[in-house]
Amino acid sequence: MDSELTIIGAGPVGSLAAYSAASNGSDVTVLDQRKRIGHPDHCAGLISKSGLALLGLNDLPKKVIQNNDIQGARFFSPSGKSFVVKRKSAQAIVVNRELFDQFLVERSEKIGVNYLKGRKVSNISFDKKRKHVNINYFEVQKKNKKEIKTHSSFVSIIANGARSSLVEKTNCKAVPQTRYLSGYQLLVENVSDLNVNFVELFTSNKFAPGFFAWVIPINETTAKVGLVSSKKLSVEKLSYFMNKYPPVKDRFTKSTPLEKYGGKVIIRGLLKKTSTDGLLITGDAAGQTKDTTGGGVITGGLAAIIAGQVAAEAIKESKNNKQFMKTYDKQWKKALLKQFRTMAVFRWLVNRLTDKALEKAFETVITNDLDQLINQKGDIDSQAEILLALLKHPEVFKLIFRVLPNLQF
Repeated sequence: MDSELTIIGAGPVGSLAAYSAASNGSDVTVLDQRKRIGHPDHCAGLISKSGLALLGLNDLPKKVIQNNDIQGARFFSPSGKSFVVKRKSAQAIVVNRELFDQFLVERSEKIGVNYLKGRKVSNISFDKKRKHVNINYFEVQKKNKKEIKTHSSFVSIIANGARSSLVEKTNCKAVPQTRYLSGYQLLVENVSDLNVNFVELFTSNKFAPGFFAWVIPINETTAKVGLVSSKKLSVEKLSYFMNKYPPVKDRFTKSTPLEKYGGKVIIRGLLKKTSTDGLLITGDAAGQTKDTTGGGVITGGLAAIIAGQVAAEAIKESKNNKQFMKTYDKQWKKALLKQFRTMAVFRWLVNRLTDKALEKAFETVITNDLDQLINQKGDIDSQAEILLALLKHPEVFKLIFRVLPNLQF
């Protein structure tokens, strides 16, 4: 075998799995089709400080951090009504995702993880006779010569992100295409009325059906501005949001886009089965993203650390059969499944609200000071508690009956 453990994908999830396994004594190789890790960027880069602590990433290099002081968020209704959720201290940071990804690679390399860049994996299979995983790949070259090579290992982890075609080649079902939403983001300078301590989130079926738009400040004049849409026309919808949406259009009259990003967000795509003979699936490839925000660095990262630990244990015990590998499913579900299920229910409900119903929801929050309840119990990554508390609130219960006529199916 070429290595004990092979991980496909060098994003945060792949590198966290690699670090976890290598820390437990495994010989780890990571394959990634990109020659420049972290590029192109597909992420807004907003990450909670508490989540980073759970991943063991309390002290990121200064060069990775674009904004170190996000204290809260301002939420906007379709008409522009708003409420604020905030804390006295910083709750999140904004990172440069390319530099963040590269930092995690360097961190893993320091403890012996081997990264093979420019390797496009085309197939993965388990050899039942030899009891190891065969990974077919070709080196990405300018002339596009596809000489297929094989890398074998005792265990492998698929961590190559959204729309992973490799999952379909295993005994596990992939995330359905219907669970992918289209996202588009700009890095914009000369934006007016920015507060560097607050993220802004905008809801409306007109420009962000199925999700929301955002303004994430980097400094007093520069921000990441984007949205995700279930209707796929995210570029056109972001243009409408910035140039025609009344509550914000005047803030972008003098602005200039510096960079463009496109990507996919997974909503309610969590896989039930994420392991089989010699193989584990983690991160976006397993649908382990937050349905409320689309984020997957923390939730996917936590699952990845578990995957690395289970893979290392499988190697030590010389057990890579599906019965043993199922340990991973049990452990990540024990740690995260309640959160995933609660967020999925909340997203399902919110996505059925018309703009009229969304206005009523905002009115309920504002007039009943529910923002204070969110301030007290809210957590960016552990959202089940606050969502359940809101659903049990008598005014929210009344709201459900008020908006029933405005639900869309």
